[in-house]
Amino acid sequence: MKAQVSDRGVKAKSKQLAKRRIALAVCGGIGAVDSIKIIRELRRHGAEVTPFLTPSATDFITPLSLEWASHQKGIDRLGAGAEHLEPFDLVVIAPATLNTIAKCALGIADNAVTTLVAAQLGRHLPILVVPTMNVQLQNHPAYKDHRERLMNWGTQFLESPPEEDRIKMPELAELLGAVVQCLK
Repeated sequence: MKAQVSDRGVKAKSKQLAKRRIALAVCGGIGAVDSIKIIRELRRHGAEVTPFLTPSATDFITPLSLEWASHQKGIDRLGAGAEHLEPFDLVVIAPATLNTIAKCALGIADNAVTTLVAAQLGRHLPILVVPTMNVQLQNHPAYKDHRERLMNWGTQFLESPPEEDRIKMPELAELLGAVVQCLK
């Protein structure tokens, strides 16, 4: 008899991320709509995923949607529980906006996502940034400076080639591969 998968459950594909705690930091941008698929794919490979949202991310997706996908509360503000200060095996910022990349590079910790990243950097734990933005924003001189600074601190970047003058989210398989690589 075939095993039933609940509405919130996922069918396991592998255990390569088993016992790994991953924070998915979602920024404001149309790429935020892909975050449910990202969470569920990470869970299919065994990861426990905790979603974090910037204030502008909630213009595109809700904490409730991310809670449904992850089985974890979507964290969209700094709170007394200090969830944003917990260590994670990996923090994935996807989609990452120019605004959040700049704040992280400058040490500005003014929301749940940027404080999460500051704590992760303070622990020297891995971070994967997946930028999505208009090509003109990626070409801004500050983007290159902030990217270089974060990379010097050990942060990895996964950048897709431009399509229709936009840097879009990579395919799930490519993102999964980058996550696995970061955790090695």
